[in-house]
Amino acid sequence: MSNITNSSTLNLINSISSEVNAYMTLFIFIFGTIGNSLNTIVLAQAKLRSNPCVLYFLGSSISSLGIILVGLPTRLIAGWISTDPTNTNSLLCKLRIFLLYGFRTTSVWLIVLATMDRWFVSSVRVKRRFLSCHRIAHKSIIVVYVLSFLLWTQSLYCYNTGLPEAPLKCYGMTSTCRIFNDVVYACSTVIVPSILMLIFGFLTIHNISRSLRVITPYINMVSNINSMNATKRRKPRPNNSSLTGMLLLQVILLTVLSLPQAIHQFYLTFSISIIKSPLRYAIENLIINFDFSLTYVGNSIPFYIYTLTGALFRQTLIRLFRSIYRQWKSYLLNFIVDFNNFFFTVVRSRKINFN
Repeated sequence: MSNITNSSTLNLINSISSEVNAYMTLFIFIFGTIGNSLNTIVLAQAKLRSNPCVLYFLGSSISSLGIILVGLPTRLIAGWISTDPTNTNSLLCKLRIFLLYGFRTTSVWLIVLATMDRWFVSSVRVKRRFLSCHRIAHKSIIVVYVLSFLLWTQSLYCYNTGLPEAPLKCYGMTSTCRIFNDVVYACSTVIVPSILMLIFGFLTIHNISRSLRVITPYINMVSNINSMNATKRRKPRPNNSSLTGMLLLQVILLTVLSLPQAIHQFYLTFSISIIKSPLRYAIENLIINFDFSLTYVGNSIPFYIYTLTGALFRQTLIRLFRSIYRQWKSYLLNFIVDFNNFFFTVVRSRKINFN
């Protein structure tokens, strides 16, 4: 009776794991691809791109799109036809890990730079505010991309398929590789970036509250003398507060959604020598699939965060949609006019020939 119960429980857990891998991955892939594509288009608009912080958002969105397109297709294949090519092909295994972790490291560190940029902008020190500029942003983005992918070049050697006793079919070849990769992944994509993002996020909030205490009495005094200058003084602030709000919410969600996988990576490596029952293995496989899905959720939701919390982003998105609608409407009207002219020309020519 106990064996029958364990067998039914095992089948149930494997079925749930398969469903999570298939349907949740498909949902994340669709919404992540659409969201990051729209993010890239909207953030590339000239009005937004004039802000250095937006350049970091743009670079992070491109990396997030790379994460979705590199990491999820093979999971979709595995969920629908039970065959993941990266689990059997050594080259695909190495290339997927290299690109996936490279994009993931780039994405999170560009958000770190964005929080630093918000701290620079909100500072009362003029020299610190000058650090928020396009020249520094462009150089920083290039440096982050280069260093992130250099960091994961070792995965082209360390990772392989068909390893005995490995918790995943595409995994580190030796215990040294596994521990090194787990430490590097946890530190470079979760622990250190999360700590820095939270530190600079709190510092930004402190700077904003401090500047409000200093500036508000001054604005009230000046408004009695020159209300126009006071209006100009307050005008840019909604844009900066909008970007700051977008960023802080993304920082919190990225930290919460990325931490479970980093912890699980350590668990898998240090429990690799433990003999596990099929039931325990199935439970761990379910948790792995869920944890991996959470990390992809973190890279799929920025567009929806920006749309809900960013007034400037939302206005730019609406203007973009209206512009596209007007262009399609103009194109459609021109097509109808050209078709009508062509049709009536043919009809007239046939009437003339008939007569």
